[in-house]
Amino acid sequence: MGMNDRYDSVILHFVARVVMIPLIVVFGIYVLLHGELSPGGGFQAGAIVAAALLLVRLALGNRQAALQIPQGLLIWLACIGLGIYMFGGILPLILGANFLDYAPIPVEWYNKFAGEDRTPRAMGILIIEVGVFLGVASVLVLIYDLIAGSSRQ
Repeated sequence: MGMNDRYDSVILHFVARVVMIPLIVVFGIYVLLHGELSPGGGFQAGAIVAAALLLVRLALGNRQAALQIPQGLLIWLACIGLGIYMFGGILPLILGANFLDYAPIPVEWYNKFAGEDRTPRAMGILIIEVGVFLGVASVLVLIYDLIAGSSRQ
């Protein structure tokens, strides 16, 4: 039984799909959203969510899991993550500050919408962390897919 084969265990499928994967993804999003306040952030959250997606691939087999998230979509998500990171760095330049200097980012609209008091620095860090999150999660899953694909040959 290799990396591409499906494990035919009803218990494994139930625990993976219904219990573990949702918990891992929620914890990854928690780590992402609290990354500027506590240990964690985009890289750690991306690795956690990638682990959840890899659990799907290990439990269901690569052939069935690849139908859910194709490699082309993973490449696009990595590019979108890089674009979000670049946007977070260039936005302060457009607003007249230095690269990755978040002081001039207007956050009044977010504070009214969310009902909390976020500083421009926290908002800028969150933008950067979302980009890193998308890039890391998609690239880690893509690396696994490419390694598993080469084991088929």
